[in-house]
Amino acid sequence: MKLFSKVSLLAGLIIASTGLTAAEVNGRLGQNLKIMQDILQTSLGGQEHSSIGRIQHSYLMGQGVAFRVDSNSGWLRHFVMPPMPPMPPSAPGTHSNAMAVATNVANSISVSGNGSSFSFSFDEEAIEEMAEAAEALAEQQQDQSEKLRDLREERRDIERDLRDYEREKRDIEFSSKVSKLTAEQQKELKEINQKSEQLKTQLAQLQKSLTEQEQEYNKKRAEQQKLAAQRQTELVAKVGQVFSSTLCDYGASLRDLKEQEFVSFQLSLSGRDNAKDHYWVVKKSDINQCVTGKIDAPALLKKASYYQY
Repeated sequence: MKLFSKVSLLAGLIIASTGLTAAEVNGRLGQNLKIMQDILQTSLGGQEHSSIGRIQHSYLMGQGVAFRVDSNSGWLRHFVMPPMPPMPPSAPGTHSNAMAVATNVANSISVSGNGSSFSFSFDEEAIEEMAEAAEALAEQQQDQSEKLRDLREERRDIERDLRDYEREKRDIEFSSKVSKLTAEQQKELKEINQKSEQLKTQLAQLQKSLTEQEQEYNKKRAEQQKLAAQRQTELVAKVGQVFSSTLCDYGASLRDLKEQEFVSFQLSLSGRDNAKDHYWVVKKSDINQCVTGKIDAPALLKKASYYQY
């Protein structure tokens, strides 16, 4: 106990002698970042959609702010953007009364801003069709998986019966080496041979059907993976576009973030095998250019550093 007290006292003296004090972040900056976090949260779907995670942020002094959101498989199936609720008024000088961002995918998104709110429009029918297609593929894959399981069980049953017949046949053939087979044994041997041949024919047909079902199963599985990859590509593209659009329309709210600092966004594709996170890093000075109308949202997105890790 005495040793612990001495160590604690020594540590306290060392800390006191260094004069280290935690630097405080401007309270207004904290408010700026919280407002931008809420705007991004709503623009990416809000929390009423369980498939969309809660955006979080952290601030590194001298570096800037990093926003992060997790996605899951549900998000990849249904990426829907609801109407944007009223937002805090933009500071004077905010560029453009209206802007539009469109993708070359089935469910394009329009983003409009009048200085106080966003509105998102999307092709609900196209989104519904893609969701139904994904669900149909999943159901087909499940059905085929059950068929494959039944066929494999049937194959095991036939192979077991064949082994039983082969064992009976060997027993009878062994008896023939010792003494002449009786008429009953000869009849039994003939029936065994006939049944064995029937089972072998049945097994060959079953194996053919099983191979065809496995090929169909793998085909459907590849289609499902392709669709999931397509949805992921669309999702990443939309997130990048909405991120840049939000910064352009509401970047003025980051007024207390220093000019040389950065705003980054991390999209984590949780629930995906070997999935890498996607990152966008934007300079605050470039955001200011978009806010003042010197560049537009697509140009800001091109200026952003984008990578996967």
